[in-house]
Amino acid sequence: MSTTLREALHVLRSDRSAARWTDAFPVGNGVRGASCQGRSGAERLWLNDITAWSGIPGDPLAGVADRGDAALETVRAAIARGDAAEAERLLLRQQTPWVQAFLPLGWIDVEVDGVFDDECRRRLDLTTATARLEYGRVRHETWADSAGGAIVHRIESDAPVRVRLRVGSLLRPAGPDTAVTNGLVRELMLPIDVAPGHATTPEPVRYGEGRSGALAVRSAGAASIEHGMLVTEPARTHTFVIGTATAPSIPGEPESDADAATRAVAALGEIGADAAAEAARRHEAHVAAHRELYLRCAVTLPSADDAVELSTEERISAAQERPDPGLAALLFHYGRYLLLSSSRHTGLPLTLQGLWNAELPGPWSSAYTTNINLQMAYWAAETTALSECHTPLLRFIRRLAAGSGATVARELHGADGWVAHHNSDAWGHAAPVGAGHGDPAWAFWPMGGVWLSLHLWDRYAFTGDLDELRAQSWPVLASAAQFALSWIQGDGSRTYTSPSTSPENHFLADDGTVTGVGESSTMDVALLRALATACAQAATVLGVDESWIAELLALVAALPDLAVDDDGTLREWDRPREDTEPHHRHLSHLVGLFPLAQITPSGTPTLAAAAAASILSRGQESTGWALAWRTAMWARLGDGARVHEQLTMALRPAPVDGHGHRGGLYANGFSAHPPFQIDGNIGLTAGVAEALLQSHEERMLLLPALPPHWPTGSVRGLCARGGVTVDIDWERGEVANVRLRSDGHTTIEMSGPGIGIRSVVLTAGQPTLIEPRGNRW
Repeated sequence: MSTTLREALHVLRSDRSAARWTDAFPVGNGVRGASCQGRSGAERLWLNDITAWSGIPGDPLAGVADRGDAALETVRAAIARGDAAEAERLLLRQQTPWVQAFLPLGWIDVEVDGVFDDECRRRLDLTTATARLEYGRVRHETWADSAGGAIVHRIESDAPVRVRLRVGSLLRPAGPDTAVTNGLVRELMLPIDVAPGHATTPEPVRYGEGRSGALAVRSAGAASIEHGMLVTEPARTHTFVIGTATAPSIPGEPESDADAATRAVAALGEIGADAAAEAARRHEAHVAAHRELYLRCAVTLPSADDAVELSTEERISAAQERPDPGLAALLFHYGRYLLLSSSRHTGLPLTLQGLWNAELPGPWSSAYTTNINLQMAYWAAETTALSECHTPLLRFIRRLAAGSGATVARELHGADGWVAHHNSDAWGHAAPVGAGHGDPAWAFWPMGGVWLSLHLWDRYAFTGDLDELRAQSWPVLASAAQFALSWIQGDGSRTYTSPSTSPENHFLADDGTVTGVGESSTMDVALLRALATACAQAATVLGVDESWIAELLALVAALPDLAVDDDGTLREWDRPREDTEPHHRHLSHLVGLFPLAQITPSGTPTLAAAAAASILSRGQESTGWALAWRTAMWARLGDGARVHEQLTMALRPAPVDGHGHRGGLYANGFSAHPPFQIDGNIGLTAGVAEALLQSHEERMLLLPALPPHWPTGSVRGLCARGGVTVDIDWERGEVANVRLRSDGHTTIEMSGPGIGIRSVVLTAGQPTLIEPRGNRW
C-alpha cells in the first residue's frame, strides 16, 4: 500500500491542539482505553477500564411496586378497553430505578518541562492503533497493548527533557497516592449508584460500601514523587506504562482475591534494563496483534486530491462541497477500529460510548441500550471479519439469559424463559427502568431479549460453528422462545402481544391520550417471527425435535401480518394510528427490512416500497446512529443513490457541543447523536458493507447498492453467511473480478452488475478468482 493511499484511508489527523474530549484520538484493547487529548507541551490521557461501573450486586426487581400475573393482566385489561392512561399509570408501578453507569476512571496529564510550540500535530494511525502527538522537538506515542495489557506512552525528544505526570479523577480517592518503584498508584472509590444525567435526584452520585478502582503508572527510567506528581530525570526517551483495574471482580470476569491496586500494578508488566528496546518490542508485538484483526477487511476508494493535506476535521467539512469517496472508506475503517479496540478479551460488551467516556455520568449512563444501539454496535462484527469481537456480547447475552433475565421474566411477568427490556448494564439489569416516572414508550419494552438472542443465530449463520450453537447458543434461543410462548396472547378470535410498544415512538390513542402503549406493534411481530424462524432452523441443524417449536411457529404466524397504510407507508402499530412524532428518529417498525431481511425488494416488493416510503416520511434530518441505520436500510433496498445521500449527511461536521437530533462527525471522527454514540460509527461501517455485499437471501448479491459516486473501487475481506470471504474489484460500477474463499466445500449462487447470475463451486480453503471479462467463468 502506498504511503499516500494509507494516509488517506487509514489515518486521522489534526493540526491543532485538542480543545475538548471529542477532539481526542482513542486507543484501546477491549479492557483498557485512553482518549489522547494532546496539546503543545502536554498530553492528557483520559483513562477507562471496561470493568469500571457503578453499582453492586442486588435485587433485580428493587423498587418495583406491582409484579406477577395479576399485575400484568390488569395492564392488558386497561389496554383492551382503550384506557391508555390507566395502562401507563400501572406500568409505571413496574419500574425499577435506573441501570448503573460506565465510569470515567481518571486521567493522567503528561507535561514536558520547558518545551512549547504553537504548532501542534496529532494523528491516529488505524493500521498500528497508535496515537501520535508532535510539537517542537518532542514526539509522544500512545497505544493500548493489543494483547489486553497496559497502556503505553512513549516520549522522544531531540534533547534531554524532564517529564511530569499528574493523576486526576472525577471519582473519590480511596486514600493518598501510593509510591511504587519509579511510579505511583491511585486508588479510587467506585460509586454504588449513579443516576443518568436526565434524572432528577438529590444525590446523583452516591458512594457507600462498594467496589474500588485503581490507576497505576510507572516510568521505565528513574522517577520520584514531588508534590503529588511523578517526575522523571531528564532524558531523550521516556516510556511510561499505565495499568487500570477494579475489584471485586464484576460478573462475567475472572474472579480474583487481589485488590484493585494490586491488579493495576500487575497489569504494568516488567520493564527490563533496556527500556527503549523493551518499548519497541512491546509496540511491535502490539502492532502485529492489532493488524491480525484490522487488516482482514478494507475498502479502497479514490480520495480527493487534497485529502492527505487536510486535517480530518477539514476533510469532513470539505467533503460537503466536493467528491471524496475515500472519506467514506476512512470512516468504514474507523468503525472497525473502534469495534476491535473496545470489544475484546472480556465478558463485557462495549458501551454506548464504546470503551471511552470522560463524563460522570456519561450520556445515558454510557450503559447498554438494547432497543437498537447495542445491537447496531455489533452489526459489523461478522460481516467485516471481526467475529472474535462479537464474543463479548454473546457472553453477556448468555449471562443475562441465565441470571436476571430469567428472574425478571418469572417474577415480574409471570412468564417462562428470559426477558430484557430497553436498558442494561454490567450487572445484567433486565427489568424496566424509570424509577416510577419513565415513559413506558421506552421503559417498557420486553423484546430486548428476543432481539439479542438473534445475535447467537447470526453467529452460527456466518461461522457454522456447530459446537457453539449446540452448547452455548441453543439454550439461550430456546429460553427466549419460552418467554415468547408465555407472552403471546390469544382469546380464540385473535392472537396478539400486550402490552406492546414501538421504541421510542408515540401515537394518539382512541381516548385522545398521547401514548406509546398498545398491542401488537409491527416490531413485536417482526422480532417474534424472526426468533421462531431461528429456533426452527437451529433445531433442524442440531437434530432437535421439540413440540414447542411447531407451537411457536403457529403462534407467530397468527399474529397480525405487516400492512400498508393509506399513505403508502408501512404500518407501525396494530391498526392505523395518528403518529404524534412524524419525524421520529427510531424506525423500529422497519426492523424486518434491516437487519432481519423479512422485507426484500425481490421477495416482498409491496412491503419494500412501503418501507422506502416510511423512511422518506420521517424526513431527512436525524441522529448519527439513525442515519447509519437508514444507510443500511437503503442498501438492503438496493438504492445506491440513497446510500450516498445518507452517507453524505452522516459524514458532515457535527455541531460542536450540540444537542438534539442532528447527526454528523466530531473533529476526531466520532459519530454524534449528539452527543457521541459509537453505534453511529460502527453502524455506518455495517451500512457500507451492506451496500457492497449481501448474503441474507439464497443468492449472494455483489455490489447490490453501490453508490453511483463510487464507480471504481475495491473491497477485501467481507464475510458472507455460510463462511465465505469475498473480495471484489469494480470498474465503471460493474464487477471487474471477485475472489471467494470458503471454510467448507459448497456451491453458491451469486449475482451483481456485470456478471449476471452465476453458480460457483468452492473448495474448502482454496481461493477462487472469477474475472467476468477474462472468460474464466
